[in-house]
Amino acid sequence: MTQSASRKIFQGVLSGFGLTIVSIFVAFVQLRLVIDFLPRSIAGIWLLFLSLGAYIAFFDLGISPTLSREISFILGGNSEEPSNRRQIADLLATCLRIFQVVAAAVFIIGLIAGMAFLWSIAPTDSIREISIAWVVFMVGASINIIGGAAYASLYGLGDVATERISRALTQLFGLGLSYLSLYLGFGLVGLTTSWVIQNLLSRVVSAFILYQRHPWLRQEKGQAQRTIVKKIVGPSLKWAATGLGAILILQTDNVIIAATLGPSAIPSYEAVAKIAMTLMTLSLYIVTSSSPFLSKAYASGDNNIVNEMLLRNVRLSMSAIVFLVSFMAAFGEQVINLWLGPGNFVGFPVLWTLLLMVLLETHHVALATATMATGRIAFVWAAIGAGVLNILLSLVLVRYWGLWGVALGTMIAQILTNNWYAPYVALRHFKIPFRDYMINVLNPIMVALIACLVFNFSIGYFFHGYTTMVLLPAVLTLSGIFSIALFYLLVMTNPEKGFIAAKLAAYTKLRK
Repeated sequence: MTQSASRKIFQGVLSGFGLTIVSIFVAFVQLRLVIDFLPRSIAGIWLLFLSLGAYIAFFDLGISPTLSREISFILGGNSEEPSNRRQIADLLATCLRIFQVVAAAVFIIGLIAGMAFLWSIAPTDSIREISIAWVVFMVGASINIIGGAAYASLYGLGDVATERISRALTQLFGLGLSYLSLYLGFGLVGLTTSWVIQNLLSRVVSAFILYQRHPWLRQEKGQAQRTIVKKIVGPSLKWAATGLGAILILQTDNVIIAATLGPSAIPSYEAVAKIAMTLMTLSLYIVTSSSPFLSKAYASGDNNIVNEMLLRNVRLSMSAIVFLVSFMAAFGEQVINLWLGPGNFVGFPVLWTLLLMVLLETHHVALATATMATGRIAFVWAAIGAGVLNILLSLVLVRYWGLWGVALGTMIAQILTNNWYAPYVALRHFKIPFRDYMINVLNPIMVALIACLVFNFSIGYFFHGYTTMVLLPAVLTLSGIFSIALFYLLVMTNPEKGFIAAKLAAYTKLRK
């Protein structure tokens, strides 16, 4: 791996960490604001809007990740060659044309279908407000589809850090707008308008940065090509189908809760689900940041680098999720109470179920992402099957166990499908023996998980009775130190330990 690629991966991971911190902050503050300023049912409707937005985003139809990957494949050669630049410009122009057509169709279909569903569950005295807000939301969702091309291009060109920094800044801007609109009493319509302005600004900024960093895109003036459409339609639809499965798995909970238990039941469940998904997102940033570079290495035929990056990504992402999940399993109630106040914790059965789900999810997504980065998209039917199974199980189990039944439906559906199928396909695709993978990757991770859980519950017992403001900083510090030591002893390879030892020795010598 070149020093330039390593630096960009590191910058991508660092910016990803920053974006995740900002996203966590924004999510925490916004949910607290929504619960404080809006009636419980309207707060649930807003969270339902965001879930429905994931369905709308599906109509990107897998073009954005395909665009990123195709750019990376082209850059597997010499990015300075005029022919390569022309290919990228034509590819971007073609995708933009597709996005424009799709966005118009999505606005019309989403407006009608969404309104019909919302009217069936909305409080009668709030239908007018919800209807206006949904129209505004659909305008923003359609704009998002068109603007996705700039983000995908930055990602494929290796400007991962730039893309994430712009998203972080616009999220903070959007949070300020949300607070102002809620404080001034504009309610759901004001909150939705703030969301649209935030996303519109984000897309404009990303497009500006794209053409500033790569001015040759303006000079080339790419043309939409039918041959490019034919080339990308197959991989895009496969990616979209895989994404549809992910949506059916991860974005149906609020819809099912709204339809069976009512919108008022959403906020408490959403708080725990948001934390669980944020932990997974944070853990996978090394995976998403290195994906375009893995594509370039694969296109260059450098299989050793590909396998090295894959195994490193799995070890790092799983180490991160082990630390985060074990901490939240022990102290999740205190975190929720500090965030939203007493009375908003949904219960340990839901929390532990969702944490186990994202732990297994992180493992298979790390492997599946690497596989798809090489152009092999083999998870379509497994993903869709998992999604359909999730809906069926959740609809049945919610009648017996309420919110816990919804969480169980998601976890069981994943265990029966993606959690085993994605690793199976990935290991075969990269020709990695399962025995070697078990010894070098899974065994150390499982030992670390057990040790972290025992440690966190033990210190939780020791600090029992302390106030939350004293307890959480103390246990987080102790848990972090313990996890870092475990990671060094159990997960890191000998070359990695040697590299760190050399850096520390050089730093110590410099200080002297």
